[in-house]
Amino acid sequence: MAYSVEFESEYARYQFLKLDKSIQLILTKKLRQMQRDDLNARHLKFGKNCFVEEVGQYRIAFKIMAEIKEKRIVFIGDHKEYEKWCKE
Repeated sequence: MAYSVEFESEYARYQFLKLDKSIQLILTKKLRQMQRDDLNARHLKFGKNCFVEEVGQYRIAFKIMAEIKEKRIVFIGDHKEYEKWCKE
Protein backbone atom coordinates (compact mmCIF):
# COMPACT_ATOMS: atom_id res chain seq x y z
CA MET A 1 0.00 0.00 0.00
CA ALA A 2 1.33 3.43 -0.93
CA TYR A 3 1.75 6.41 1.36
CA SER A 4 -0.33 9.54 1.04
CA VAL A 5 1.64 12.79 0.99
CA GLU A 6 0.08 15.83 2.69
CA PHE A 7 1.21 19.25 3.85
CA GLU A 8 1.31 19.34 7.66
CA SER A 9 0.53 23.06 7.89
CA GLU A 10 -0.65 25.99 5.85
CA TYR A 11 2.86 27.43 6.18
CA ALA A 12 4.35 24.39 4.39
CA ARG A 13 1.71 24.73 1.65
CA TYR A 14 2.51 28.45 1.35
CA GLN A 15 6.22 27.67 0.98
CA PHE A 16 5.39 25.41 -1.96
CA LEU A 17 2.94 27.81 -3.63
CA LYS A 18 5.33 30.78 -3.48
CA LEU A 19 7.87 28.91 -5.63
CA ASP A 20 8.11 29.41 -9.39
CA LYS A 21 5.69 27.21 -11.37
CA SER A 22 8.55 25.34 -13.10
CA ILE A 23 10.05 24.44 -9.70
CA GLN A 24 6.61 23.40 -8.44
CA LEU A 25 6.33 20.93 -11.34
CA ILE A 26 9.70 19.37 -10.51
CA LEU A 27 8.84 19.13 -6.80
CA THR A 28 5.39 17.71 -7.58
CA LYS A 29 7.07 14.87 -9.46
CA LYS A 30 9.18 14.14 -6.36
CA LEU A 31 6.11 14.32 -4.10
CA ARG A 32 4.48 11.65 -6.27
CA GLN A 33 7.61 9.48 -5.99
CA MET A 34 7.47 9.87 -2.20
CA GLN A 35 4.19 7.92 -2.18
CA ARG A 36 6.11 4.69 -2.81
CA ASP A 37 6.74 2.25 0.05
CA ASP A 38 10.26 1.36 -1.07
CA LEU A 39 11.66 4.90 -1.17
CA ASN A 40 14.37 5.37 1.44
CA ALA A 41 14.90 8.84 2.86
CA ARG A 42 17.78 10.36 4.78
CA HIS A 43 17.07 11.19 8.42
CA LEU A 44 17.36 14.89 9.19
CA LYS A 45 20.18 16.02 11.44
CA PHE A 46 19.91 18.84 13.99
CA GLY A 47 17.73 16.75 16.35
CA LYS A 48 14.47 17.15 14.41
CA ASN A 49 12.29 14.09 14.00
CA CYS A 50 12.08 14.41 10.21
CA PHE A 51 13.43 13.00 7.00
CA VAL A 52 14.68 14.95 4.00
CA GLU A 53 14.58 14.50 0.24
CA GLU A 54 16.84 16.54 -2.00
CA VAL A 55 15.68 17.78 -5.39
CA GLY A 56 18.52 19.79 -6.93
CA GLN A 57 19.01 22.79 -4.68
CA TYR A 58 15.59 22.28 -3.05
CA ARG A 59 14.79 20.30 0.09
CA ILE A 60 11.61 18.59 1.26
CA ALA A 61 11.50 17.83 4.99
CA PHE A 62 8.77 15.48 6.13
CA LYS A 63 7.56 13.22 8.91
CA ILE A 64 6.61 9.60 8.31
CA MET A 65 3.45 8.42 10.02
CA ALA A 66 3.89 4.69 9.31
CA GLU A 67 0.82 3.56 11.26
CA ILE A 68 -1.49 5.54 8.96
CA LYS A 69 0.74 5.32 5.84
CA GLU A 70 1.17 9.09 5.53
CA LYS A 71 4.10 11.42 4.90
CA ARG A 72 3.56 14.98 6.13
CA ILE A 73 5.52 17.81 4.55
CA VAL A 74 6.81 20.19 7.23
CA PHE A 75 9.18 22.25 5.07
CA ILE A 76 9.80 22.80 1.38
CA GLY A 77 12.27 25.32 -0.03
CA ASP A 78 15.76 25.97 -1.33
CA HIS A 79 18.97 24.95 0.43
CA LYS A 80 19.55 28.35 2.06
CA GLU A 81 16.01 28.46 3.51
CA TYR A 82 16.43 24.83 4.61
CA GLU A 83 19.61 25.59 6.58
CA LYS A 84 17.84 28.49 8.29
CA TRP A 85 14.80 26.32 9.08
CA CYS A 86 16.96 23.54 10.53
CA LYS A 87 18.64 25.88 12.97
CA GLU A 88 15.37 27.29 14.32
